[in-house]
Amino acid sequence: MKNFRIIPRLEIKSEFLVKGMRMDGLKKIGDPSDFSKNYFKDSADEIFFEDIVASLYNRKIDLNLVKKISSLIQIPLTISGRIRNLNDAHKIFQYGGDKISINTNALKKPKLLSDAAKIFGSQSICVHMQFKKMEGNTYEVLSESGRHRTRINLIDWVKEVQDRGVGEIYLFSIDNDGVGGEIDLLILEKVRKICKVPLLYGGGIRHADMINKLIELELDGACISYALHNKKISISEIKKNIKNPTAKYLNL
Repeated sequence: MKNFRIIPRLEIKSEFLVKGMRMDGLKKIGDPSDFSKNYFKDSADEIFFEDIVASLYNRKIDLNLVKKISSLIQIPLTISGRIRNLNDAHKIFQYGGDKISINTNALKKPKLLSDAAKIFGSQSICVHMQFKKMEGNTYEVLSESGRHRTRINLIDWVKEVQDRGVGEIYLFSIDNDGVGGEIDLLILEKVRKICKVPLLYGGGIRHADMINKLIELELDGACISYALHNKKISISEIKKNIKNPTAKYLNL
């Protein structure tokens, strides 16, 4: 039985951890370094760090913040936000990132994925797919932190990025972000059937029962923000109540 990962998702704006609803109405929550350290102590399997306005405002990720968080945890750290080229990726790895996750610039320049996978290895390249259900029960990938439509079908994009050598896919539901709601299991099942690499999901996860549904669909991990940041649930509590608790608790 494969491991199922619980991954806190940190949405970063400037030096602050923030959270909104459907990627809008962002409010400051606190210091991302403190949250990262606490999540590590509470047995998180990874940390997902996303600068949610870097691409939108065309500004650089705070690499010093990446370095600081990396020094505080002993679990994989994935970095997302305004990764435009191989040099940007290289700097992130230099400052302590273990994986990069690309959204907007992968949609603009798909070859970036192929090149990055060849140079850094597929295991360190993730594609972050922010998706939304449209009219006619179609699913579209969005860019710029969910603000821009691309007219690209989610299933088609999943197929293409795999062909380009990425090692992981992270599906993020714009519809459920910060508001909860039922997980769209139908689209996740469709993606799982064609996805040959590890598959993560995020968006509106509130409790262990939701995660158990992801496990039943044979997904590989859940990225959680609102429920963890606002102490609606803890990572250790989740792991006690899911069908496949895998990570050992850290006695720290």
